Amino acid sequence: MVNKTLYCFGLISLVLLISPMTECNAQVKRLKENWGARLGLNAVSIRSYEVYSDDEILPNSSYTNKNGYLITAFARFNINRVFLQPELAWNEYNRTCSFSLPIENTDNYYQPSDLDINSKSINTNFLVGYNIIHDYPFLFGIYIGSAFIGTYRTDYSVEMGESISKNDLSLNYTGILGFSINISNIYFDLRYEMCLPNDNLSLRDLNFPERYQNVRIKKTESMLSFSCGVMF
Repeated sequence: MVNKTLYCFGLISLVLLISPMTECNAQVKRLKENWGARLGLNAVSIRSYEVYSDDEILPNSSYTNKNGYLITAFARFNINRVFLQPELAWNEYNRTCSFSLPIENTDNYYQPSDLDINSKSINTNFLVGYNIIHDYPFLFGIYIGSAFIGTYRTDYSVEMGESISKNDLSLNYTGILGFSINISNIYFDLRYEMCLPNDNLSLRDLNFPERYQNVRIKKTESMLSFSCGVMF
């Protein structure tokens, strides 16, 4: 389940920023080009999850979705109700994967281990949208698009303070669905990023102790995010 903090953030932001509705000037000229910036929260959602040691599925396998953060700058090019929106974003993603390692020469398992994963990325997004409501200063638009994700740092940590940092650049991509609301210059955005490919993890590739070397995590991740900001 996506962390409830994400929804609380959206509700509080909406209550605090709804007041500009009474101050909007309906005669403000519609712009063919806009630019803006937004801040928000994201939450990684793991849709499928299995942990293996060699070919054995490990018991007590679970995951925890956690909140991360995002900062985005964007431009918008308007063609009547249609808009094109390129974006440049910084994201921090957090999640925890849990599993129980087998005890050698027995049929028993250790207590579950938690693997915390924190990654930071620069994303380039491109959206194509349509404003269902196009009565300035009120806009309500839906959009689809794609994101290219350049993850430049990932930190992995387990119990007893054991941690590994991976600074190699890795590239990935995903599809985007979402909607946006404009109230004068105030901008709200809610989006879902679908099914990251190539997000499996082999601990053999990391410099963890030997007991973790045969662990492989197969998972499918998606992201939900909410943000608010300004658009001029």
